[in-house]
Amino acid sequence: MVTDRFCNGNRSAERDLDPANPKGFHGGDFAGLKEKIPYFQELGVTAIWLTPVYLNIGSFYDSAGYHGYWAMDFARVDWRLSGTRNETARQSRTHLKRLVDAFHQAGLKVILDMVVNHTGYHTREYLDYPERHFEDRHFNEHREGDPVEGWLSGLPDLDHDQIEVGDYFVQNVLDWIEETGIDGIRMDTVKHVENAFWYLFKSQVKTRHPQVTLIGEVLDYDPVFVGRYQQQNDFDTLFDFPLCNAIKETLVWDQPMTRIARPRLHSGEAKGMLDRDKAYTNANRLVTLLDNHDLDKRITTEILDRGGHWDRDLAREILKLCFSFLFTTRGIPQIYYGSEIGMEGRHDPDNRRDMPWALFGPDHRPKPLHAFELDVFEHLCHLIRFRKANPAICYGYLFTLYVDHFIYAYLREFRGNLVLVVINNGREAMPSPVRIGLAGNGNIPPRVKALLADGRMLLSQVETVPDILVSDGGIDVRLSRKTAGIFTLGV
Repeated sequence: MVTDRFCNGNRSAERDLDPANPKGFHGGDFAGLKEKIPYFQELGVTAIWLTPVYLNIGSFYDSAGYHGYWAMDFARVDWRLSGTRNETARQSRTHLKRLVDAFHQAGLKVILDMVVNHTGYHTREYLDYPERHFEDRHFNEHREGDPVEGWLSGLPDLDHDQIEVGDYFVQNVLDWIEETGIDGIRMDTVKHVENAFWYLFKSQVKTRHPQVTLIGEVLDYDPVFVGRYQQQNDFDTLFDFPLCNAIKETLVWDQPMTRIARPRLHSGEAKGMLDRDKAYTNANRLVTLLDNHDLDKRITTEILDRGGHWDRDLAREILKLCFSFLFTTRGIPQIYYGSEIGMEGRHDPDNRRDMPWALFGPDHRPKPLHAFELDVFEHLCHLIRFRKANPAICYGYLFTLYVDHFIYAYLREFRGNLVLVVINNGREAMPSPVRIGLAGNGNIPPRVKALLADGRMLLSQVETVPDILVSDGGIDVRLSRKTAGIFTLGV
């Protein structure tokens, strides 16, 4: 979540807030995150990704660094998050340590967002700031046509080819890890950082703290380009923007499901996105997503733009279908705060709205009168529980069984635990059942085929979808519009 927009738990603190300004600080803080721990537990998530907690610049024209990515001091927690001003850098980090401890006691891990590529606007002018870490010579000067490394939205860009810059951030990251106990790092704007830094980083940080998961943000839709960072720079995982784009192209914008996977009928077929997973070191460890704070639209707004804002029933069905696929395909799902209730928004700062806690009851669930939000929330809670109970989804193989323009059927399996998913992406119900062969599918090992012998019942995990029986070497499935059937093995 964007911490400043999630929950204000310290309402009495004087923190230079500007809640009427969509681009100002609104007051979300560490106290609010602690307050909502029962909410995270009700939802069922296992880790919390916090946007950067550095001391950020205040108002710049009409905008401030409320999101955490315009750092003025990389060593200090922003007082607007901690509620305490005029502390040393080390003292300020104790507030984050207490928050991390509270999450750990609740069984939740913490991923801290970090920035090494750039500082906030005008920070080069803060010559009188006592903790100023960099001099003018440590910044790159960019011109039109320069390569992508180091260049981002006109922000003051640090030159990591200078050893003192790279060394500063290595020591800085070690301080944050060792003084706060975080479990993971989400590294911002990876493709804009000079490659020299990643050698320094992995030689010290990854060697000393291999248990801290490093997640890289490479915002690109080419799996070969994205995967190169995992293979060359020792990232544990990356955000799967290529699959995110393919999900929206198919489930939202109704392109053929062959954009996800190829039918495997002959060798000349174009590859779907999942067929290109060899670009990654381990596709099962990729962080999959539908939206986040950097994308132009929240997933619900994308759906409404495609389907018509008048048809919210269809939008709800498509959103639930997107989540069903996200939570049953390979990878580790990430939820952007508010998307679990279908929150809308387009472009910064609209895609970073305040979390609407007035919609929720004391049970940490949307109130019954908010039927759209409650239905999406309950669907997602069910998927999270289902994922936790089935290792096939977390660790298993993914076998494509059948794919055409509208239908995609796939199988997940891990040491006898088996989940079968069939998606109808059509905007109409199937006029008749589709036949999905199992016994004759050369993509499935004999051990797994034996689990799907004739007479085996597959139990539906979706209330509106009936159980199915394996017969004559396959199954027959019929689904409503924009629906995923999810099945497990019967006894």
